[in-house]
Amino acid sequence: MSYDYKFHGGISEEVLCNYLRRSITISCEPGHELHPVSAAHVKSFILNIGAKYICRACTHWRPGEGNLAAYAGQKAFIDDVHAVDPDVVFEACIFECVGPEVESLPVPAWVFEAFDLAPEERNFSIDAMRFSDDRYRDQWGAGTTVPDMTKQETQMFFYYRACEYINAGFEALHMGQIHLIGKVDEGWVGWTRVLKMIRAYAKKHARRAFVFINAHTPGMLDADGKLMFDFHMYPARPVADCTQEPHFPTEDNPQRATLRVDNWRAIYGRSLGGLTHSGWETDTLPYCVEIDNFGDRVDALHIPCEDSYECWGMDEINWLAHQPAWYRAEFLQYAYDWVRDTAPGKCFLAMPGQRCIRLRNEQGEIINYLYGAYDKTTHPDGFGDESVIKKIWAED
Repeated sequence: MSYDYKFHGGISEEVLCNYLRRSITISCEPGHELHPVSAAHVKSFILNIGAKYICRACTHWRPGEGNLAAYAGQKAFIDDVHAVDPDVVFEACIFECVGPEVESLPVPAWVFEAFDLAPEERNFSIDAMRFSDDRYRDQWGAGTTVPDMTKQETQMFFYYRACEYINAGFEALHMGQIHLIGKVDEGWVGWTRVLKMIRAYAKKHARRAFVFINAHTPGMLDADGKLMFDFHMYPARPVADCTQEPHFPTEDNPQRATLRVDNWRAIYGRSLGGLTHSGWETDTLPYCVEIDNFGDRVDALHIPCEDSYECWGMDEINWLAHQPAWYRAEFLQYAYDWVRDTAPGKCFLAMPGQRCIRLRNEQGEIINYLYGAYDKTTHPDGFGDESVIKKIWAED
């Protein structure tokens, strides 16, 4: 079936949903050097399966000076894909973590000017982004913090990163755990200010005068009463099948799981409605669920438990990667159909394309690895789910 992907300056609900039904996570995270995938291979993968929305295409968890050199290459890759398919949207991430590396980044004059400040020669300051009560110090490792969105330095840093991504050709931004960053942001005043500034910058500089903005949230209204995001993103939250005994997954005995509306840790049926920044109203904003990564629960590995964020003691992508290929195919078809036909509202599954994982053998020994859906005939470390994803999409 052919879908409409045209937008400029805003997006209709129909076109938004068309993008989400062809969304896939191809995450650029530290660790890819373990099993390198060339830009040419990723491009071929995107075009072969017909992906339109590339989640987490740029994932810098602890941004610093090293990221600056990457922008040119990222822009070249995006331009290369757009030369073949100009409709594809690439998403960059701005997360809830800053570390000492930010102090290697100079604050550009244009950032000061955007905040009506006189330009000065200095770098970003992590201390100026911390919460006043010093909560979340070392949250993500020594020297790190969750940045506080009520602090002007945090707003300037998020604006700076968003604009640099837009300049590099990214047309979507994922803001991570927005509630954590806005923990003391009453009425979401800080978030409203910076996101309005980012949208205004996109109006002038983005390729189609618009940037998709989303975060891990069931929804929030900004200080102007509008829906803060263009769609909501959330982990899929598969629930282990507790009719099975604890076991390591094998070819004949996978660790089965289901999706459930009554899972209070999930977003199903909770996506907030309201007025969007594109001007249309909805009772429940379209939302997308991803096969997320966040760490395993070592004390519960391979144990089915309903009351847990983890699935069989693993985060979502680690769980999926451990299953035999035939069950991965079965689950992806089931999940795609379930979110479309059973989940309340307009819900979509972001397919798993590429993500860092930790494989474990039966003795629990860990191998840092990369899940890639790539066909095994074209990439030696591919998991072979490429044809599965292509078939599911082709039949929808």
